[in-house]
Amino acid sequence: MILGKKRLEKRSDEELLQAYKRRPSPTILGVLFQRHYHKLYGLCLSYLKNAQDAEDSLMEIFESLPEKIQQYEITNFEPWLYFVSRNYCLKQLKHKAQERTSGLEEIREELFMEFPLDTDHNNENRRYEVLSDAIDQLKNGQKKCIILFFLENKSYQEISELTDYSLNDIKSYIQNGKRNLKNLILKLA
Repeated sequence: MILGKKRLEKRSDEELLQAYKRRPSPTILGVLFQRHYHKLYGLCLSYLKNAQDAEDSLMEIFESLPEKIQQYEITNFEPWLYFVSRNYCLKQLKHKAQERTSGLEEIREELFMEFPLDTDHNNENRRYEVLSDAIDQLKNGQKKCIILFFLENKSYQEISELTDYSLNDIKSYIQNGKRNLKNLILKLA
């Protein structure tokens, strides 16, 4: 098997890809993936900003390759693999952003139940004015963390680096800030 793997390592990406399409083999796929691992890891790390997330993403990308290779006509493997990996990272970022902003959407929906639902832009503008005024009235730590987390989509780690708050402080500021926002909006509405 080692001898076979050494022979495989001498073949081009395109030759390996054609061999894989004829006869799928984890060894061939492993050689292809290992060849590009470091570039892909750098790509994932540059998008996801976290070593563990980058490694997890690479494993998920690797697991998805057999199906994708059979599904697509690939003429140049390296750019194709880069494209697949980049798209995966972008989907991960989109998913994380949706998770972060869902909390703010919940607050907004929950707190504005008292406003009549219509498509009047003045009413929508009023909602955002009330939300903005309520954020302005939060204590400084809560205000910073709410803005950075929900509006600027920063992670706890990024907030910690920007503010020097501990991760526990950030979690507390966000949790208390959400509760205080609700109370303030109800007062301002």
